[in-house]
Parts: sequence; C-alpha cells; structure tokens
Amino acid sequence: MLERDFELPLEEIALKPFDFRKIFPGKEKIEFEIGFCSGLFLREYANLKQDTGFVGIEISRKFIERGKKNLEKKLSGDNVRVIRFDAVAVLKELVPFNSLDAIHVYFPDPWPKSKHHKFRILQFKNFIIFANRLKKGGKLYIATDHPEYGEFIRKELKHTPPFLKQLPYGEADREIMTKWEKKQIADGWPINYFLLEKA
Repeated sequence: MLERDFELPLEEIALKPFDFRKIFPGKEKIEFEIGFCSGLFLREYANLKQDTGFVGIEISRKFIERGKKNLEKKLSGDNVRVIRFDAVAVLKELVPFNSLDAIHVYFPDPWPKSKHHKFRILQFKNFIIFANRLKKGGKLYIATDHPEYGEFIRKELKHTPPFLKQLPYGEADREIMTKWEKKQIADGWPINYFLLEKA
C-alpha cells in the first residue's frame, strides 16, 4: 500500500501552467478524469496503464477523501494525482495546449432543469477547451445514463467536427467501467457513450 497524499496542493501549483514532466517523471502520456468520485475507475485504469500519468479532478471534498482512500488501497504504481477544484478552470488556466492524451468524463451531473443547463460541463464551449488541451489524436471519453443529457450532448457535438471527430464507441469497448456504470447496466439502464478524437 502506498502511504502518501495523492492530492496536488492547488495553492502551490496554480501560479504557472503544469509541468507534467515534474509531476510525473518518466511518463510520456497524460490523461485526466473529470469527476472521479470514488476513484475506483481511476485506480483500475491507472493500474492497467503504468506508462501514463493520471490526474483526477473532483470539486467535492467528500469524494476527494473517498477517492484517495481507494487509491491508497490497491494502486500499484505512482502515476495518479488528484486536484480539488473546478475542472474547467483547471484545464483552462493550468493545462498547456496539446498536452493531454485523453480526457475522461463519466456520468457528470446532468443539471436536469432547463435553467441549469448552463452549468453542464459537456457543452460546446467546453468541448473547445478540451480539444485545445488534447494532443493531435487525443481522445475524449464520455458516458451518461441521463437520456436528455445524452441528446443535449449530441446536439452540442454537431458543432465540433472541425476539431473533434466522433468515433464508434459503446459498452463493448469499455475496458474498465466505473462503479456507477456497472450498477446502471445491471439494473437495465441504457448508457449513452461518446468517443471523440482530436482532428
């Protein structure tokens, strides 16, 4: 078990863009998970890809602490760090352009009321930010079990082909699933999956 604090102290690192070579020495690839909740997907995916540095972003202190405990239990390497802050702000202000190999966004808050749709993370203006931070050929992985949010995402993606192209992707392509994803599938809920690649 790794006895360490995985959390990056934002007050110390927020003065200049991330230098991923210092955060993850020897790691050529960098991936982000936005809203990692329990950290179980992040842990299992990081164990599978030891050559990659992973940053999990979560705004909830409760989820940060839960995620760190799960990472401490069975993370086999030293390739995960977590940040407690707004994910869009971190990407926009601290992540260099063309620096990420993948971004994962699984089951984000759907903000179901129309007046709250502006808070949804998966919308056109944020897709531009994601695309700018991805390397050429970098991937954006998305899943939601909220039907209306799925349709909302499809509409927003209609404007992205110049910089993000959609690839075939579904349940059968999921190498590692989140805890919530497994539960919803077992309960018979359909999942909307999206995979985008930076053109």
